[in-house]
Amino acid sequence: MGENIPQQYTGAKSDTVSEVKLNTESEAIAHFETVKKRFLDVNSWEFFAGEEKASFTLRDELGTLLLEKPKVGNYFKIQIPGLHNPTGEGFDWVKIEEIKEEKTENSESIYIRVRPTSDPTKPEDKTAHFFDEKATSNFLIKREGNKISAEVHGRNEEPNTDDLSALEKVRNFLVAVGGMIAGSKFQWKSLTEGLIKLNH
Repeated sequence: MGENIPQQYTGAKSDTVSEVKLNTESEAIAHFETVKKRFLDVNSWEFFAGEEKASFTLRDELGTLLLEKPKVGNYFKIQIPGLHNPTGEGFDWVKIEEIKEEKTENSESIYIRVRPTSDPTKPEDKTAHFFDEKATSNFLIKREGNKISAEVHGRNEEPNTDDLSALEKVRNFLVAVGGMIAGSKFQWKSLTEGLIKLNH
């Protein structure tokens, strides 16, 4: 699945990985089913990452909430705590451009790539995200034998400051640079840990 992650050529990048090993492969297979359900329930990511982190909801091209598995062309509507986006009426938006699922004899994985976009209810409007449209966030869960991992890889991350008001530029710069310096993109480590946690 690593070959699906775009090459890094500009701006910042980040790599967040959490892993857990089960005693046996059969236990890992069973637990991976739980991880998949969590991963494909985007509306519940806030629950796994922690309520103080950003919230995500899955939306269609009209901005309507979806209660189903994500598909290419769907959107994530994101709310960053304390730093609401004036461009997207308080929200940041990304669009799903690739989903890939693979399974072999002793491994399985699911990959989702999203890219900053405009608010789908205002498609002619400017990019409603703190990164510009060159950036991608790449989400991956995989099982290899008895090991399960959840990963988030950010690529080509630069603040979105084109054709924006002074307020929008300052906000995006603060959020983007804050995320790049933290390296964890606000909550990625909390999310990856939450996705793979064991049910003890």
